[in-house]
Amino acid sequence: MDCEQVKDQIVALLPEGEEARLSEPVARHLAGCRSCREEAETLSRTWMLLGQWPETAPRDEVGARLLLSIRRQLLRESVLTVKGWVPAVLASVIGVGLSLVLSLLVPYSLLVSLCSEAFQVADLHAAPYLLSGMAYGLPLALGVWIIRRRAMSGALIGSLEASLLFLVILAPYVIAQCREFAPALQVAFLSGLGGGAVVASLAGLWLARLASLGKIHA
Repeated sequence: MDCEQVKDQIVALLPEGEEARLSEPVARHLAGCRSCREEAETLSRTWMLLGQWPETAPRDEVGARLLLSIRRQLLRESVLTVKGWVPAVLASVIGVGLSLVLSLLVPYSLLVSLCSEAFQVADLHAAPYLLSGMAYGLPLALGVWIIRRRAMSGALIGSLEASLLFLVILAPYVIAQCREFAPALQVAFLSGLGGGAVVASLAGLWLARLASLGKIHA
């Protein structure tokens, strides 16, 4: 065995204290190598002194300041770095794609008409437009769930970022498809779309956390 291999084994055995037993090759090397033997003795003495160091706990305000600092750092990384926005971009792209597929299968005007008939309200009532818009925002939940299963750091901020990107990307298409709606009803539909995106992102985050907890308990 060479010196590097022996030193690695000695460091690995330090936490076991006096109960640690050196393997025969390591013991033979230490017997013939003064440098490794002296380093092993120095490490052993240092470890023993560290074990005698009195245990102390930080004051409550120190722990609170540390947690606040960690939260601020996570917030900065989530909002002010390109890396922090990558999960939100991916989640929003997935959500936009699914929402577009849904709009092709069930056009906006058709769902609005169905909602108006279901609630028995006038065609110019804002509620069917609001609810219909929410329905087309819900697919974002799947995008957030897929991405957030792998990256939970800054998850809440990232989910809200995904909602914002989802609305910004999809809004021009929605406006173009809703030209036949009155301006106020277009606003209601877009408001529903935004609200549905926020609800969907939080639901996707919640599902991702449940999946993560399931893996831990499994």
